[in-house]
Amino acid sequence: MAPARLRGGSPTLTIEAAPAYEFVVAIATLFEERETMEVGQDWFAELEGRAGADLIARLTALSQGEGDPWFHLISLVYASPAPRDVRSFLGHLRKTDAEEIALTLLGYYERGYRRAAEPEVMRRAIAGDRDAQRELHRSYYPEWGEWHDFLHSMFEREPAATKAELIAVLEEWEKAVWREEEPKLMPILERDAEAKRALAAELPLERFTEVATNGVEYLPRPGVREVVLTPTFVNRPWVSTTEYRDVDILTYPVADESVTAETDAPPLRLVRLSKALGDERRLRILRILGSGDKTLMELAELFEVPKTTMHHHMIALRSAGLVTLTSGTKRYRLRRDAVPDVGELLRVYLGAADGLPATQAPPVRSTRRKGPRA
Repeated sequence: MAPARLRGGSPTLTIEAAPAYEFVVAIATLFEERETMEVGQDWFAELEGRAGADLIARLTALSQGEGDPWFHLISLVYASPAPRDVRSFLGHLRKTDAEEIALTLLGYYERGYRRAAEPEVMRRAIAGDRDAQRELHRSYYPEWGEWHDFLHSMFEREPAATKAELIAVLEEWEKAVWREEEPKLMPILERDAEAKRALAAELPLERFTEVATNGVEYLPRPGVREVVLTPTFVNRPWVSTTEYRDVDILTYPVADESVTAETDAPPLRLVRLSKALGDERRLRILRILGSGDKTLMELAELFEVPKTTMHHHMIALRSAGLVTLTSGTKRYRLRRDAVPDVGELLRVYLGAADGLPATQAPPVRSTRRKGPRA
């Protein structure tokens, strides 16, 4: 799909449902907070069963059980040639310098990671400089023990060995898991991408990305040439951002109507809203946000709960389209203009019994990680 220039001097916007993106993201989700994922525990069990214990163990060893290195690979998917299917992605990896692959896994192209570690130190560490490796262990997210396990494993292997093992496990993942998943997932992703392209023609970039991500504000960093949005089914409801040189890549959850377009199941919008509003604490959170924006920490302190508990509540509320996470300040804001009529959604769904397709509910006006995940 050719990129389109949005009005107002914004960067070029590309919306792309390419198989290799979801191929990589599906692996990353294995190492994320599964209880927050909408695909459900049965999905993970099925994929792990198809993959087999040996392949899962190799995937785990390569990233030391961390999801971030797999998300970082999204930048190499972007760098691969069209149509960015798994075959072209793997072909690109085979031609890519081993040290470049290792640096990508370490987060070399990610702003947040580059703030924590000097890029030149990262390069020297991957090249085998022991002083640089010690410096990374000292300064590169020192409180994140699992990340340092990953760093240690990367430094213990030559980049060529990392590249060879990465390609080998990706080839096995494609055979054991992805060949069966791709025909199920790609129609959903393509439907959503097509709908988002139509929406992008009507909105400025900042408003469009908030709609597409269902409530996450995005402001392009200085110097960004292109913004790529790629839909995900497996990583719902998370939004993950990846950076590659002068390109920002946002992996956003597909809209509910894209998932249910060919079924008579209850609209996921209605299900999400019912879950979000069916919890007394979440209703109280919305009431508090009605008087002003709050950070995650402020909300956790108000309710005297751990940040992780509050984070789960806010995921449910944002996924339902009830709150927005602002860019930069990371404050949650009530979306007054999007407070839905739950009764109307229910009425339309129940109308399916009279011959009206359940999917004719009002269109969803929906507006990752240690690093940029919301």
